[in-house]
Amino acid sequence: MTTPDRLAIDGGPKAVKASPRERWRSTQWAALPKIARYAWRDENTIANGSGPFAEFEQAFASMHARKYGLVMNSGTASLHSAYFAAGVRPGTEVIVPSYTFFASAAPILQCGGIPVFCDVDPETLVADPDDVESRITPRTRAIVVVHLWGNPGPMDRFAEIARRHGVALIEDCSHAHGATYGGRPVGSWGDFGCFSLQGKKAVSGGEAGIAICDDPELFDRMLVLGHYGRLKKGQAADTFDTDFLALGLKFRPHLYGVLLAHASLNRLEELNTRRRRNYEILTSELEGCAAVRPVPTTPGAVRGGFLEYILHYDPAQAGGWEIGRFVEAAKAEGAPVADERYAAIGKRKRPLHRSPIFTTLDTSRLGGPLAFTRSRQEPPDLPHTQALAGRLLTLPPLTKVSERYVREIARALRKVADAAAAQPADAQPVKELASVA
Repeated sequence: MTTPDRLAIDGGPKAVKASPRERWRSTQWAALPKIARYAWRDENTIANGSGPFAEFEQAFASMHARKYGLVMNSGTASLHSAYFAAGVRPGTEVIVPSYTFFASAAPILQCGGIPVFCDVDPETLVADPDDVESRITPRTRAIVVVHLWGNPGPMDRFAEIARRHGVALIEDCSHAHGATYGGRPVGSWGDFGCFSLQGKKAVSGGEAGIAICDDPELFDRMLVLGHYGRLKKGQAADTFDTDFLALGLKFRPHLYGVLLAHASLNRLEELNTRRRRNYEILTSELEGCAAVRPVPTTPGAVRGGFLEYILHYDPAQAGGWEIGRFVEAAKAEGAPVADERYAAIGKRKRPLHRSPIFTTLDTSRLGGPLAFTRSRQEPPDLPHTQALAGRLLTLPPLTKVSERYVREIARALRKVADAAAAQPADAQPVKELASVA
């Protein structure tokens, strides 16, 4: 006969009994009639950036207190454009966190620059301003702050550092739509704010991105890189005379994706209200749990977007259980939990700054500026970043689900943590899920 405290993986009752159904849709119904109207007219692109492109750019830029917005086909393209416009070239360096998605750093290579990886705050997981400043050299052209998992970095510090050293400040806001720091929207602090509008992002066009800025010349620099159709009438400062030709890239998004993104933007406030509430519930339910605790929000910040809910995991407070064992037991309870995916990447489970792309890959025989991008130095020692592997859990961005479901997820995590703490690390291994009756 089982007891309520017996783990489900060992034959006990599951902790999560509520329906896991997520009723929030990335594809908003409001966009579909507009897409249908353009499809009926057999229109699927707008080369000059007018109509829905201009409307979305203006709405997005205004929401973030910026003058200009340039919608693109991906967040990666928006970062590439920002690096290019900021003057990243062979011989220059860009400081970027190692704990992030690889696309925060990879476009630096396409400009011929060298990513200089920095460490993060071990609690909030965003870039450490002191470590960033210690890595600035005469070759530094820009600093990148990633508002990871919707948690803004301390932008007053970064803005002051960038201003004092005379380097560009670029915000990667791909996870943080609608987040604020010091009462200001993310994306409004730096020279550029770059956003992904892809897939399950809080504002989504399926495959799209947008960069925002205030400087008309920087806007024109982004145009000349990848938006030839807009150079005739779309320049903000009439910076370039190229016979309206661009430099060979094409970053224009699909018209239908822009319509999807605008409909999604219109519901961003509702999405963030729901996600913040659910995160507060998780935080409350996990209060006092030493093994599993939410990542604290940066002081002075309000989260937005989220993308995923990241939790700190301490094996020492969970009977020494390695993270895979904990995840397996929590999943058996019905919790949609997984091992976080940025801290250890690839088959060798290395942090980003030790990936071959940034260390050993020989690019000398490749085209363009890539021959200049390989760093000849050993990867830096980033103790906080390197300690994250096996120490972070992830949950999906719970939006339109029942409060009961959210609370039961947290209670499932506590149940497993308590059971693990009561068992020695060398106890009988967790059973396979398939063997549970």
